[in-house]
Amino acid sequence: MVKNLNVAKDLLKSICLVTKHLEIKDLIKKHKFWINKYGHFALDKNETEIFYKIANFVRYKYNKGQLAKDIAQKDIENILLEFISKVRTLPTQNDKLKTINNFDSFINQQFKVKIKDYEILFPILYFKIKSRFIFGNIVFYPFTNYQLNKEMKFIKNIFNQNSIMNEKDKQKWVKALRKELSIYHNQSMFKGSFKGTTAAAKLKSYNIALLHINVLKLLYYDILNNKPCQRKKINKIMPFETILETKDGFRTMTYFPVEFNIDLKDMSFLKTKEAISLSRILKQESKDDIDNRILASINWAVNSIEKAPNVSDETDFFNSSVYMTPTKHLLSQCLLNLMIALETLLLFKRDRGKKKELLKYRSLSLLEKTGFKDSFITEQITESYKLRSEIVHEGKFNKTPQTVFQLYLFFRDIVFELIVLKNKEKIKTNDQLKNWFLMKENLIKYNENKSKYNELKK
Repeated sequence: MVKNLNVAKDLLKSICLVTKHLEIKDLIKKHKFWINKYGHFALDKNETEIFYKIANFVRYKYNKGQLAKDIAQKDIENILLEFISKVRTLPTQNDKLKTINNFDSFINQQFKVKIKDYEILFPILYFKIKSRFIFGNIVFYPFTNYQLNKEMKFIKNIFNQNSIMNEKDKQKWVKALRKELSIYHNQSMFKGSFKGTTAAAKLKSYNIALLHINVLKLLYYDILNNKPCQRKKINKIMPFETILETKDGFRTMTYFPVEFNIDLKDMSFLKTKEAISLSRILKQESKDDIDNRILASINWAVNSIEKAPNVSDETDFFNSSVYMTPTKHLLSQCLLNLMIALETLLLFKRDRGKKKELLKYRSLSLLEKTGFKDSFITEQITESYKLRSEIVHEGKFNKTPQTVFQLYLFFRDIVFELIVLKNKEKIKTNDQLKNWFLMKENLIKYNENKSKYNELKK
C-alpha cells in the first residue's frame, strides 16, 4: 500500500533505476509509450503491480483526493507512463534520481496542463421540444438551423485562432464538422461547461445529463396523463469527439447522444412546486445528504421503468410493454430496482430493526397528510417487500407490469413528500431525517396501541 509521496518515489526507483539506457528517443518524443508494448519498455508482472499502486495513490491520496473529480484514471496512468519513460531513458543514475525526486512537481505541472474547462454538447434523441428552457444546471433547446449556424460560427472562430494549421486544412475540418453536426438537426440539445481532463469532463457531463433527464422523467411520467411516445427506427447516431489545437492549448468538443424517448408537448409540469424544488436541488453545487439521497433514488427508480416501447399506442397499457418487456426476468429486475430506490430514499446504514417495518412506518410518516389511507400504504409496502423476498430467495415472480408501475407511482409520491418535509423542517442531514422518522414512528406506534386498547375495551 502506498501511504505517502516518499513511498511512491521509492516504488518509482524500483521500476526505473534497474533499467538500462534504451535507444528509443523518437518514441519518447512522440509520447507513445504504453504499458506491455514496445519491447524493453514493457513492465514485468511485479513492475505492473507497482505501477498501478502508484497510479491509484496519485488519484485517490495525492493532494488529499481533490483531483478525483477532475482527472480520470486513464489520464493518471498515461501521465505516469510518460514519467517512467522519461526516467528510464536518462543517461545516468544521478539524472534518474533527480527526476524521481521531482516527481511531485512533474505531476502538478501535468495536471495544470491537462485539467481545463471543456464544452460538451449533447444531442438528446427522441426528445421533442419547441422552445428553449432551463432546468437545473442545463439549458435544453431544439437544434435548429439557427443553432447549427451558431455552433459553426463558434467552431470557425476556434480555427481562426489556430496559427499552426494552414487555411486548406482549416476549411477541411470546418466542412467535416458541419457534416457531423448536421446529423443532429431537429434533435434536442443541451450544452454545458465542465472542468477536468478530457475523459473526466466527458464522464461528468454524461452523468449530469442522465441525472437531469431522469428527474424530468420522474416529473413527467404519470400514468394518468402521459405515456412515452413510440420509438421510431432511425439511423444509429454515434458519438464523436474533436480536439482542436489553438495558441492557448487544446479545446475539446464532444457530441454524445443520450435518450429521453418522450414528446414534450406540455411544459406546464415544469411550473409545479415539485419541479421547482428538484430544479433547485440540481443547481446546487454542494448538495446535502437529503439532496443526494433523493437524486440517487430517482436514478434507480426511473431506470427501472424506462424501457423501449414496442407496442402501438392503442394497446392497453397494463397488458403491454410500453415501459418494460413483459418477461418475468425483466419485470422482476424492475421491481428489485424500485425496492432499491425505496430503500435508498428511506433507510440508513445503521438502522436497527426489520427493513419492512422501517419502510412501512417511514412511508406512513411521509404520506400521512395525503389522500392515501394507512391500510393502502401498509399493504403496498407489505406486498412489495413480499415480492422482493420471493424474487431474491425463491426466484419467483408472477405479476404484471401494473404491479411494478404501481410501486413506481407510490415511490414517486414519497419523493415529493420528502421534498416538502425537507423544505418545511429545514432537514439537511441523515441524522436529522432519521430522528424525525423515529419521532413519527413512536407516535404512530402509540396511536396503534391506543386504538387496539380501545377496541379491547369495547
